[in-house]
This record gives sequence, C-alpha cells and structure tokens, in this order.
Amino acid sequence: MSYSETPDGKIVLTMSRVDYERLVFVLGEAAGRGFSGETTLLAPYAVMDLLNRLNEGNPHYTPYQVPEKK
Repeated sequence: MSYSETPDGKIVLTMSRVDYERLVFVLGEAAGRGFSGETTLLAPYAVMDLLNRLNEGNPHYTPYQVPEKK
C-alpha cells in the first residue's frame, strides 16, 4: 500500500484488491455497528457517504442511499 499527495492537495492511496476489499468491509461493518447502537462513536451515514465517495467511478459498486443533510 502506498500514500502520495498531488500538487493540488489530493491524496492518492494505492492498494491491492485484497486491501481494498478489507477497507470496504471494515467501513461497512462500522456503518452497521453505528445503526445497531453498538457504538456511539460512529456516524453511520458519514461512513456510507465515505464509501460512496471512495467508489466514485467504480462500475461494480452500488452506492448507499444517504439522506441529504438538513
């Protein structure tokens, strides 16, 4: 896995498919725990939004439905 920054301040993470799948799984579990009340440290919609943004452009990903912020 590697980390780099572009001149315009964007972060580029390069990882294997296995690491990517682990990351998506862990974030999905974190969202689920937030909804189940197992933890108060997680904002499940924020995690779901992060997953959606992480997968922008991924044709194999079905985005979560995240309510609009009021």
